[in-house]
Amino acid sequence: MGSPALTTGALAELVGGRCEGDPDRTIHGVAALDRAGPGELSFCRGGSWARILPHTRAGAVLVSDLDPPEGVVAIRVRDPRYAYAIAAAELVPLDWPSPAVHPTAFVHPGAVVGEATIDAYAVIEDGAQVGDGAWVQAHAYVGHRVRVGSRARLMPHAVVMEGCTIGERVWLQPGSVVGADGFGHVIGPDGPVRVPQLGTVVLEDDVEVGANACVDRAALDETRVGRGSRLDNLVQVAHGVRIGAECMLAAFAGVAGGARLGDRVVMAGRTAVIDGIEVGSGAVFAGLASASRNVPAGRKIGGSPARRYGQWLREVAAVRQLPALLRRFDKLERAFHDAEGRGGDDGA
Repeated sequence: MGSPALTTGALAELVGGRCEGDPDRTIHGVAALDRAGPGELSFCRGGSWARILPHTRAGAVLVSDLDPPEGVVAIRVRDPRYAYAIAAAELVPLDWPSPAVHPTAFVHPGAVVGEATIDAYAVIEDGAQVGDGAWVQAHAYVGHRVRVGSRARLMPHAVVMEGCTIGERVWLQPGSVVGADGFGHVIGPDGPVRVPQLGTVVLEDDVEVGANACVDRAALDETRVGRGSRLDNLVQVAHGVRIGAECMLAAFAGVAGGARLGDRVVMAGRTAVIDGIEVGSGAVFAGLASASRNVPAGRKIGGSPARRYGQWLREVAAVRQLPALLRRFDKLERAFHDAEGRGGDDGA
């Protein structure tokens, strides 16, 4: 089955843009700016790609203020990358399978599976509920009493442990684990003792968990990830964490037990939140930032321990100047001692 085709005029209407050029040109796919052909759509936000734009052979390009070469249709939008995401989903839709249960899948008689797709060697345990249109791919595991919402997708080797709730349209990328025990241990006189992890995990609607990322169950209550939030590959969310709506956590970000994130928090790669910390809505973490104190709403922070982003930038700039400053100091110190020595000789 081929990809659907749209005219450039229809694409402009779809993304809320303005078509500059032939509105009837047919576009049937998408490609990178330097590889796109006459029937394909691309986008350009500037930066290094701006140097490629004059040479593109794309049929149409999503741009804001840049100009593609003559003969290429420009679709003017405010945010080319966002518009591309909308257009690409329409031009290259995901081939979602029809409902079916593969003969090698294990579905416990006590499970309730709607009009869903259960692929080869997937496991659905007793008491689990899988909603209509859900897709549980090969070797994925759905534990006892798990609820999987409609149109959710559990990719190969994704794991959802007992009692967890997966909302509608949630995506779990390959190898992600939801509901493993949190890191609860106490040191006793005879060594470490495990603290029972008796809580659960709730992923609200439209959440995505990246490959090999982990969301641990709470010790008593719940770990919750808010509607529309995105966790990148290898993200760690510890027991009892609450993450608000539409947060973005990049690779290797970690949120320690009991921490609270407001809505639309952005954590860049290898950032961290210490246990029990509260992060206000709209806060932004620069790469490697580590928050050991509460972060106010809207604050942009950097460094470890984290501080205001502007302050951190000034400190980094100052550190880079230290070698030159030390050389100047050594030169001044030598000059001072030489002058002092000459003064002593004159007074002898």
